[in-house]
Amino acid sequence: MNHSSEVDSISQPVHQTDDLYRLLINSVTDYAIFLLDPEGNVATWNAGARRIKQFEAEDIIGKHFSNFYTSEAKERDYPAYELREAQKQGRFEDEGWRVRKDGTVFWANVIITPLYSQDRVLLGFSKITRDLSERKKAEDDLYKAYEEVKESEEKYRLMVEGVTDYAIFMLNPAGQVATWNEGAKRIKGYNASEIIGKHFSKFYSREAVQTGYPEYELKKAVEDGRFEDEGWRYRKDGSAFWANVIITAIFNADKELIGFSKITRDLTDKKKLEEQLFRINEDLKESEERTRLLIDSVKDYAILMLNPDGLVVSWNSGAERIKGYKAPEILGKHFSKFYSREAMENGFPQYELAQAREKGRFEDEGWRIRKDGTAFWANVVLSPIYNSEHRLLGYAKITRDLTERRRNEDLMQKNKELLRINNDLDNFVYTASHDLKSPITNLEGLLSALQEDLGDEKEKHQQILTMMHGSVNALKKVITDLTDISKLQQESERREKVQIAELLDDIKESLSSLIDSSKAKIRLEKQDFSHLTYSRKNLRSVLYNLVSNAIKYAAPNRPPVVTIFTELTPTGEHVLTVKDNGLGIAKEQTSKIFAMYKRVHDHVEGSGIGLYLVRKILENSGDTISVESEVGKGSEFKVIFHQQNF
Repeated sequence: MNHSSEVDSISQPVHQTDDLYRLLINSVTDYAIFLLDPEGNVATWNAGARRIKQFEAEDIIGKHFSNFYTSEAKERDYPAYELREAQKQGRFEDEGWRVRKDGTVFWANVIITPLYSQDRVLLGFSKITRDLSERKKAEDDLYKAYEEVKESEEKYRLMVEGVTDYAIFMLNPAGQVATWNEGAKRIKGYNASEIIGKHFSKFYSREAVQTGYPEYELKKAVEDGRFEDEGWRYRKDGSAFWANVIITAIFNADKELIGFSKITRDLTDKKKLEEQLFRINEDLKESEERTRLLIDSVKDYAILMLNPDGLVVSWNSGAERIKGYKAPEILGKHFSKFYSREAMENGFPQYELAQAREKGRFEDEGWRIRKDGTAFWANVVLSPIYNSEHRLLGYAKITRDLTERRRNEDLMQKNKELLRINNDLDNFVYTASHDLKSPITNLEGLLSALQEDLGDEKEKHQQILTMMHGSVNALKKVITDLTDISKLQQESERREKVQIAELLDDIKESLSSLIDSSKAKIRLEKQDFSHLTYSRKNLRSVLYNLVSNAIKYAAPNRPPVVTIFTELTPTGEHVLTVKDNGLGIAKEQTSKIFAMYKRVHDHVEGSGIGLYLVRKILENSGDTISVESEVGKGSEFKVIFHQQNF
C-alpha cells in the first residue's frame, strides 16, 4: 500500500463521520484540535484552532504546521524533532512559545500523537494545543514574587493568599507545609490549621509515598532549581484530581536551602478531555463501520454515496423505503435512475453534480421517480467529498420525501382559487339579482295589461293567466332569496342581545297561516341560555328557515311537531337545536342539503336556497350547523355558536 492511499484512507472516514467526529471536535473552542498528514501538513481545523491561532481553515489547511513556531524554533528544526519524538515515544508533550497569524506569540501546551493503520503504517498525527499564556504569566509573576521574598515577605504573603485558582504554599527544607493559601484550601480541602506542619506527602497516593516520589520531587527541585510534573493527587476527602505541580527550591544569599515554593493547579477537566480525545483518535479505525451502521438505521432520509461519476456506492434503509430499490438492485447504477426522462434529457443530474462541485453544496426540490414508476416530491442535498489533497472522492446525497407537504401546498392553492371563484360567484349573484328586478316588474305590468286587453276573453284563459302569475311570483321569490344571499357578502349587521323566546313568537306570527293549515305545534323546551348576542336579522333568518322547513317537510298524515331547545357544551359553546318529526333525510343526502338549489324532496314547494342561506350566515360569523336525521322519523339541526359575549 503506497503512502498516498494511506492518507486517503484516513481522510475518507473523517469526511464520512461529520455527524460523529466533526460535531464533537468543532464544539471545542478552548483547544486547537487538528490532524497533520505524515509530513506535518495541516489536514483538519476546528473552531478552537481558529480562535487560538487566528487562521481560517482555507488559509492553513495544506500548509506545514511549522507556521505556528518562532523563527528560532524553525532554525533548529524543532517541529520535525517533535514529530520524530512523537513516533519514538508514542506521544509528545511540550510547552513553549508559539506564533499566531498576526505575529503575536502565546505560551502553548502541545500534545502530538501519531496515528497508525492496522498495518502500523503512519497515517498522520493528532495535535492538541492549549493557550496557557495566562498560566505562564501567572507562573512568571509568582516566580518573580518568590525571588522578592527576601525583600518583601509581607507583600508575597498578601499576593499569594489572594490567589484562589492555584494552591500556593511553602515547604520547609524537610518538606513540611509552612504556609497555606485560599487556593490550597479550595483545591485540597484542608484548612491551614489542619495541614501546616504536616509533610506534603499527604497529597500523594500510598504507592507514590512508598516509592519515595515526594522526596524525589524535592531532590530534583534542589538539583535543577525547579521541578514540574503532572499526576494524580489526593484531597482531604480522599478524592483524586489531576494536578499540575511546580516546585521551586528557595535559597538564601549564602546559597543555603531555606525551603520550597509549591504551586498546584487542578487540571482534572483538561485530563478528562485529553483522554476523551485520545479515545476518539483510537476509535478512528472503527468509525467507518459505526458510521455505516448509524446511516443504515435512518429510515426517514435516503442517505447514499456516489462515486465521482455519479454511480451509487452505498445505500441505506431510508433509501430503500423512499425509492423502492434494494441495495443489490441499485449499487453501481447511475443516480439519474431517480429522475424523469425529461430531466435526464435536459442533463439535470449532471447539472446537480457540477453545481455541488462549484458551490460546495447543492440543494433542490422537485419530482423524483421510485422503482415502481410513481413520482414523489423530494428535497435533495448533494455535497462533494474531498481528500486532504482536495481530490474528489465522490458525493454524499441526502433525499427526503416531502410529497405530503407538496400536496398540502397544492391543496392550499386550490382552496385559494376556489375562494376567489366563490367570491366572484357571490358578486355575480348580487349583480344578477338586482338586474332581474326590473324585467320582472315589466313582466308583471305586461301581464296586467294583457288581462285588461282580454276583457271578456279573460275567463277563457284564466288557467294560463294563473299559471303565469304563479311563475312570476316564484321568480320574484328566487330573486328575493338571491338578494338575501348577496347581502351576506355586502352588509355587516350590528350584533345585539336577542331574546330567543321573543324571536320565536315573531316567527310563529309570520308563519301563522302555514302553522294553521298544517296543524303544526311549535314548542320551546329546555333552555340552558335564553338569549344570544347576534345580528337580529340574521338570527331571525336562521331560525325562520329551520322552523318553516320543519313544517313544510312534515310526514304524510302526521301533524308536524317542532321542538326548539338550547344547551351549553362543556367547552362553553352555545347550541340552538331545532328538532322535527317530519320526512327525514337519507344519510347520503345530508352533506348536500346546504348547497344552493339542492332539495331532497322535490314534491315540497320551495326554492332550495333556505339552508344554503342559513349556512352562509353562520359561516360569515364563524359559527357552524350540523344535522342528524333518519328517514321517516325526522331531523335534528344543531346550530353551534362558537363565540358569545354575555
